[in-house]
Amino acid sequence: MLTFAEKIYEVIEEKNTRVCLGIDPRPESHPLTAAERFDDDPAQMAKALLFYFQAIIEATHDVVACYKLQSAFFEVLGIPGIIAMAQLIADIKSREIPVILDAKRGDIGSTAEAYAKAYLADGVFSVDALTVNPYLGIDSIEPFVKQADSKNKGIFVLVKTSNPGSADFQDLKLSSGESLYEHVADSLDALSQTVVDSNGYSPIGVVVGATHPQELVKMRYALPHSIFLVPGYGAQGGGAGDVAAAFKKGNGAIVNSSRGLTYLTDGDDFATQSRLAAEKMRDAINSAISF
Repeated sequence: MLTFAEKIYEVIEEKNTRVCLGIDPRPESHPLTAAERFDDDPAQMAKALLFYFQAIIEATHDVVACYKLQSAFFEVLGIPGIIAMAQLIADIKSREIPVILDAKRGDIGSTAEAYAKAYLADGVFSVDALTVNPYLGIDSIEPFVKQADSKNKGIFVLVKTSNPGSADFQDLKLSSGESLYEHVADSLDALSQTVVDSNGYSPIGVVVGATHPQELVKMRYALPHSIFLVPGYGAQGGGAGDVAAAFKKGNGAIVNSSRGLTYLTDGDDFATQSRLAAEKMRDAINSAISF
């Protein structure tokens, strides 16, 4: 069985795409899923969102490397939203396409172990990779690493995020002279070296935003064994040139876009427009990177 990192490596090589399509359900962003259409009934909204994103997956599955579901947008709809999320996870997995859950979990001890089992074992919410917050310390990450390594899954640890406020804490200078996010990266690299696969990657991926191209250069050098998940492309301002430094010989990274690939029109052609946007993003990134 392939590890998560091996799956990503192979899908990039086989499909020649580095696009991660983000699924962030926003009912108000399309007339077909708008709350007023269903009298604010979360069950009906969740059903409509399920059909909406199933259509997008059907239209884009051959031009993307993976899908990333943002759990918060499902959770806000309550139980119907959670059911819709589980169904989309199953649909994507049935196509043998890697699926990432963006839940940014982070806790200690037995709680971290429970989160790791919930998302990286074999249950209904089992995915190929999970985003993880490291700022409770390395011991809060270890249960996720252990579970990911034993189940051939992966994690993406927040290192330098794409939001403007990331500098408030992540850029703080330590007594050593390095920034806090650089210290986190050094700690992750030391951990990564203990679990490296056949392509030289570990299950410990990292999140570094497209809105920080100079930091991407530094982090790619500092984390040679990590798959990069790069958010911030498109709607947040990142472009193909900004993400190029995340790659090693054309591999080792995936670039996420959510709104920019899923909410492009108010019409019934939303899935077709998603495909066209994903193809455009794929081609732009491919043209910008060095092989």
